[in-house]
Amino acid sequence: MSVSRLFLSVLLKRLLGLFLAVAVLPAAAQAPLEVLVVASSHVNGSPAEEYRPIIDKLKAYKPDMVFSENVSAAEMQQLPTDGYSRQMFGPRYQYVQRLSPRAKPLSDKAVAKTEKALVGFPYYHNARTDLARHYVLNYDRSGAEYQLYVLETHMKPRFGKQELAYYTTVFGSSDSLRAKKLIRPTSEYQTIYFPLVYELNHPRIYPMDCQLYDEPWSLAWQRTQKSVEALLARAKADSTLPEAATARKIAASKKAYSHFWNDINTSLDAYLAMSTPRYDALDEAFNFYGGEALYGAPGFPTEEVKAMKAQWLLRNQGMCANIVRQARAQGARRVVVAVGASHGQILRELLAQVPGVKAIRFTELP
Repeated sequence: MSVSRLFLSVLLKRLLGLFLAVAVLPAAAQAPLEVLVVASSHVNGSPAEEYRPIIDKLKAYKPDMVFSENVSAAEMQQLPTDGYSRQMFGPRYQYVQRLSPRAKPLSDKAVAKTEKALVGFPYYHNARTDLARHYVLNYDRSGAEYQLYVLETHMKPRFGKQELAYYTTVFGSSDSLRAKKLIRPTSEYQTIYFPLVYELNHPRIYPMDCQLYDEPWSLAWQRTQKSVEALLARAKADSTLPEAATARKIAASKKAYSHFWNDINTSLDAYLAMSTPRYDALDEAFNFYGGEALYGAPGFPTEEVKAMKAQWLLRNQGMCANIVRQARAQGARRVVVAVGASHGQILRELLAQVPGVKAIRFTELP
């Protein structure tokens, strides 16, 4: 068995163990769980009022928890330092650590106490500042960004002089936080999910991403990309080759995806559209060079695309396990999962396979 196949075999066994662990939870933990998977855009540049109808629909759903497509602190610290997630978060950690070189993460007990206090009275500004810093120093991106959203959007105008001075000492200026991407004004979280969590008075937004397979995914993607580039080059050099028809189909899948957005007028329309079977099919073809419809076509790198999909499946299985495990640990009955639109369909399919779990679309909300 090759090293890559052995590695994939080990990963599959590990994921199977996670799913078995979920499936055999005690009966008390197997209460029905409904998961609203919201296929979302990572870039949301419309005026704030366009996102209010989306927030209101989600708020009326009354979720017990809201999940973000971020890696947990525990997983982040397991990842290699040269991995994508650690490299992306590294400058943010270093920025905050330089401002408070002697600060350490809070204890679990102190975090729980602070979160409980802020749910009861949200205006303990210094305590929230300390909590936000804790999340950065503990490699918890979702926790850090949420608390900074609350501080910058809702609390800063209420700061006293000393509170403002303390906050500035810990985090610097708002411009610096934006430059370090600890505040991302056009992210789906800043525009939709952080306001939702704040208005629901939840203590936190929960991370559920899985980046344990990022390296093999990147390798699989690179191999596929090289094969597709070679296919396109051959097709360009000789349009009479059978491969040229495959190249045209790949181009058509990209064009169809682009045309899908032509009739979308508002942000609510976009979020509803991203929750349709038509979008799911177009997105699969767009992300996988024409997708399963081209398996076996002349020159199409079928095996390379399948290898990509194997890593994609592992990541989404990990996400699914993270959602169910945390939801059942909290005794949640209904949860909202904010996820990049390409994950929507596969997550719904995987969640539907878990006993006691029902996955629904954004379009199913009243």
